Amino acid sequence: MQSTPRHLKLLEKKLLSLPIDSDAMLVTELDGFLAGILVCPDLIMPGEWLPLVWGGTEEADAIFENARQAEQLVGLVMEHYNATALDLQSGRYAPVFEVDTRHDDVLWELWIEGFEAARQLRPESWISLLDGDEDTRTALTGLILLTRVAQGDGDLSEDKIKELTEHAPDLIGPWIESLHAWRVSQHRAGQPAPPPAPSFGKVGRNDPCPCGSGKKYKKCCGLN
Repeated sequence: MQSTPRHLKLLEKKLLSLPIDSDAMLVTELDGFLAGILVCPDLIMPGEWLPLVWGGTEEADAIFENARQAEQLVGLVMEHYNATALDLQSGRYAPVFEVDTRHDDVLWELWIEGFEAARQLRPESWISLLDGDEDTRTALTGLILLTRVAQGDGDLSEDKIKELTEHAPDLIGPWIESLHAWRVSQHRAGQPAPPPAPSFGKVGRNDPCPCGSGKKYKKCCGLN
């Protein structure tokens, strides 16, 4: 089994250190969220989605003990964002799943919850993927079906739920790569799709904020 990258272990520790009532994401949920952000037909800047990582609260004092804690967490989130973008560009994306060690069950449901949270930021823009090729349509409809399974949708048959649940861990990675391939193809064809996801380096308190606001980080997302 592949070992967990150091930055993910530290990121998990930092997320778990936030107040229990903050509704901060777990690492596997965050991984699905970032994947959704990166393959979204629209470019979504960090200033919009970063606060959702720690529960959507914009009051920093309610979440972080100090500016250093906020800076460390944002830096780790952006490091994983960059790593995920690089994996997608190189065709080696692998979703981060929690595993129930009692039965070795892959808990993909948290990942799909994160992905759905990203999709809901631009629900209308995802419709354009249904006009894509067969792989793109299959990927999007498959991920939406997994969301319905995770949410306990009673309209699906037991056989369909069983099939999706069994194969979900093996399908999610290829489906995300299919959506990324569509995004890249639209950009190369000159269609109205966003450019490849930008890469953000380590964020210092006095550096420009990666969200593109033009403000210093400490006065922008460092406060959020």
